[in-house]
This record gives sequence, structure tokens and C-alpha cells, in this order.
Amino acid sequence: MIGFIDSGVGGLCLMSKCNKLFNEDFVFLCDNKNAPYGNKNVEKLYHITEQNINYLIKHYKITACVIACNTLSYTIGEKLQRKFQIPIILTKMPNEFIKNCKKEILFFGTKNTIKKIQEKYNDYQTLYIKDLPKKIDENLNNLNILEKLLKKYLNDKKYKNVNSIVLCCTHFTCISHIIKKIKTNAVIYDYTDILAKQIASNIQSKASSSFHIVLTDYYYPKYVELKAFYRQLLVDKT
Repeated sequence: MIGFIDSGVGGLCLMSKCNKLFNEDFVFLCDNKNAPYGNKNVEKLYHITEQNINYLIKHYKITACVIACNTLSYTIGEKLQRKFQIPIILTKMPNEFIKNCKKEILFFGTKNTIKKIQEKYNDYQTLYIKDLPKKIDENLNNLNILEKLLKKYLNDKKYKNVNSIVLCCTHFTCISHIIKKIKTNAVIYDYTDILAKQIASNIQSKASSSFHIVLTDYYYPKYVELKAFYRQLLVDKT
């Protein structure tokens, strides 16, 4: 069984991509109790995630864990890999990924992720919208309501010449169609597609698959909403 951890629906998006590529038993831990991650320090994030991984190991016997969150991957990912004996897979942009993007690149992510990316790619533009992952989680049944907010930022004149937008948060897969609608001339790069294929290449597909969803702050309506959302992801062509 493979575990996926995120504060919200972004992890479900990545898990569904893997589920489409190969059969396996999947479990997604939605850490809604501690969401959002963007307002927490590194020490707190590590403590939370260490507990969550141990929970999945103990109760679901996972053999690998995907940190399906860019914030966690960039801030504490390597420390987690040193801590655990099972493979810890991070959602970090491959070094060669940037070479495939066009010249005028915009990195679009959370505050902590953008800070890390700026350390390595300080020549490129970046965008952070406060609490956007949280807003995505809260408006899962009506994501188009976020179009006005996205327009406000993406139509800023400083992004006029942007022709490539790199999604640096797994949550943003959910709103990629809105981003494309606003920036019609830009190519949208979602490197979770690459990551899902890399994971698939190291997995021997089973005859069938199953999935489980775990919430750290359980309440039934949210569970039903996430389950329905995941089933829809599995039937979507993209």
C-alpha cells in the first residue's frame, strides 16, 4: 500500500494520476486538522508530518509514502527521508524540468515553496496568493468562484509577457483550467504528471486497486465530499 499526505485536495489529484497509471492499494491522509501548512514553522510541520507517516505505517502498513505537498517537500522533505526506512517520495521539481519550459516563466506556489524556488531560480518571476490552497479546499464544489481572485493577480501588468506557468502546489492542479482560461497564451506546466510516471515506473501493477481516505479532523460531510471528488478525478480524462 502506498500512502499520500497533504493538507487538502492537492494530494488527491496526485494520487488519482498514479491510480490511473497502475493498480495498487492507496491511502490518502488529508491533514485537515492542521491545514493550512503555509502558516506553520518548519519544526511544527516536521512534528505533524512525522506523526502522520507513523500513523499510516502503523494502521495501513504502507510500504512507501508520497509527500503530496510542495510546502512539506521543500521544507522538511529531505529530513523525512533520513528519518524513515520506507521510501519517502517528494513533490519537488526535477532539476531538468525547467529546461523544457519557455523563457518567460512564472513559478506559482505557496509562500514557503516560493521562497525555496527563489533561492535556486532567482531570475524568474514568482507568484504567491495568500491562503489559496485553503480557498480551493473550501470551494471544492464551485472552484470557478476563484476566477475573480486569480484574474486579479495573473492579469497584473508585471506578468504580461509570461508564456509559461509552473504550478508549484499540488492544489493548483484543481484550478489549472481556470489559470489557462485567464492566461490563454501561456503553457501550464504541472510536474506532478512527471512524478506520477516516475512512481509508476517503480511499481509492479496489481490486478486491481483500492483507495482509502483518512481525515485527521474527521467529519462526515467533508469525507463524502473528498470521496466524490476523487471518484470524479478518476473518470476525468486529464
